[in-house]
Amino acid sequence: MPIDLSSKKSLIAAVVIGLSLQGCATTGDATNDQQATVTQGAVFGAVLGALVGAGVSKNKAAGALTGAAIGGLAGYLIGTSIAERKAQYANEEDFLVAEIKRNDQFIQEAADQNEQLYQEIAQLDRESRRLQKEYRAGKASQNTLTQQKASLEKQLAKAKQVNSLVEKQLSDADEVYTETRQKRGPQDQYTQKLETNVVKLKETKQQSSQNVANLQQIYDSMSI
Repeated sequence: MPIDLSSKKSLIAAVVIGLSLQGCATTGDATNDQQATVTQGAVFGAVLGALVGAGVSKNKAAGALTGAAIGGLAGYLIGTSIAERKAQYANEEDFLVAEIKRNDQFIQEAADQNEQLYQEIAQLDRESRRLQKEYRAGKASQNTLTQQKASLEKQLAKAKQVNSLVEKQLSDADEVYTETRQKRGPQDQYTQKLETNVVKLKETKQQSSQNVANLQQIYDSMSI
C-alpha cells in the first residue's frame, strides 16, 4: 500500500525522535555501551509508536509525535527486567549508574507527556463545557457531543497508558533503591540518587494519575 506524504513526514519525525534518544545514550563513558539494549528498546518503541499513532489519528503528524513519545516510554521497559539489566554489567557501580540515568531519562520524557496531556485536558474541558451548553440551547447536535466523547475516550486511553508506564518504572526504581539501601546504607551516593529518582517518579505518578482522574471526570460529565 502506498504511503502518503503525511505518513512519510510522520515516519521521519519518528526516526528523528529515535535518533535523538539513541544519541542521548551513546556519548560519554563506557557504561553507555551497556545501555544499548535500553536505548534500542526506546528507539524501537518510538518508531513503532509513531506508526501506530499515525495510523489511528486524523492528524497524521501530530498522531505520530504522540505515538512516538508514548512508544519511547514503553521502549524503556521492553526486555529489560532488573535481573537482565544487572547481568549486563561487570560491577554493581556501573549497573547503578545506568539505572540512575535510565530513571532520569524516563522521568523527563514522562514529565513532558504529562504536561502535554495537562494542556490537552484543559482544552478538552473548555470544549466539552461549551458543547454541552450549546446542546442544551439547541445549537449543537447529539452527533457533535458523541464525537467529543469519542475524542475524550482516546485521550483517556493515552493518559492511562502513560500512567501504567510510570507505575512500572516506579516499581522497578523502588526495588533497586530498596536493595541498594540495604546493601550500601542510606548515606551511600548511589542510594541517595536512587532515592531522589523514586521521589520524582512518585511525583510523576501523582501527576499522571491526576490526568487520568481529570479526563475521567470530563468524560463522565458528557451527558448525551
